Amino acid sequence: MSVKDLKASELARLGEIRRVGTERCEEMTRTLAAAFAEDPFTMWFFGGHPPEAEEAEEWWSFLLNHAPEGSEYHVSGDLSGVAVWHPPGRSAAEAGYSRAFRKLIEKLQGERAERILNVFRAISSRKPDQDHWHLAVLGVEPRRQNRGMGKRLAAPMLARCDRKGVPAYLESSNPVNVKFYEGLGFSSAGKLIYDKHSPPLTLMWREPRPAEEDE
Repeated sequence: MSVKDLKASELARLGEIRRVGTERCEEMTRTLAAAFAEDPFTMWFFGGHPPEAEEAEEWWSFLLNHAPEGSEYHVSGDLSGVAVWHPPGRSAAEAGYSRAFRKLIEKLQGERAERILNVFRAISSRKPDQDHWHLAVLGVEPRRQNRGMGKRLAAPMLARCDRKGVPAYLESSNPVNVKFYEGLGFSSAGKLIYDKHSPPLTLMWREPRPAEEDE
């Protein structure tokens, strides 16, 4: 059944954005594995090709389950879209995290592990010192892309950032998404190019928007 065959009530359910916890990790993992299968950074990470499903799911499951305390997971009604936000002032540096992360990278990357770890160290070093909500990942399954779901997934937290006066930050791993994020109020804060073989990451920052005054 295609989206245009669905009833209005079913479409509304698909478009509903809700907050979940790690109890939905399995579904979120599958969604992100599909969403990022041909992402430039993901393909570089996995040696220049889309990862095997098992590898991709192990990777995303680790990142979801080791997100900093206070992280939020926002999903669409059918879990075909996922946004993960890391909270201000927090990092994933709980006891044992670095060791577990290294072990996973070594398992997935073998002799490339140290180079990959250096790239992630460089990414971490570029995060702004100012408190912010970090949009760690936003992904939509290919079958649901280009239907406005990404904007709906980001909207609740961006609205909260505006109300609370808190900036937001992200690293865009695909140049074609930069304009999308600019449409959400982000602007480029530079690029990270580790070496000639790694794809560039566009670092993006969003200042909170003041409430519109009544005319």
